[in-house]
Amino acid sequence: MAIKFKVVQKRNPQSPDDPQKYYADIIGDGTTTLSDLAKYASTVSTVSKADILAVLESTFSKIADDVADGKIVYVGEYFTLQAGGSSEGKETAEEVTASSIKSVKTIFRPGKMIKDALKLATFQKKG
Repeated sequence: MAIKFKVVQKRNPQSPDDPQKYYADIIGDGTTTLSDLAKYASTVSTVSKADILAVLESTFSKIADDVADGKIVYVGEYFTLQAGGSSEGKETAEEVTASSIKSVKTIFRPGKMIKDALKLATFQKKG
């Protein structure tokens, strides 16, 4: 299966008078759910889908709790998750408080296995 992309025309924001150019824009094509992962794992092991789903649910619940506690969560060679964010600038260090934090996001870093899989990916133009 190939990664799908569509063609989009964009203007260069640094040179708005330049002619627009065409770019490949990678698009999502389908979804994979936790149930799909459990079903697949049950077909390649002797463990039932229900047991695998229970393990995945508890694992991802623990990952969410740990990220919310400020931990960096290493998931083997697959990926790393941690919290990040942005804050409002203040004149002095004493002025910086928890209320200075304006947004929080999840930082996802792919590990070796995901990076290697993407190196082997193929692409297919949609349409």
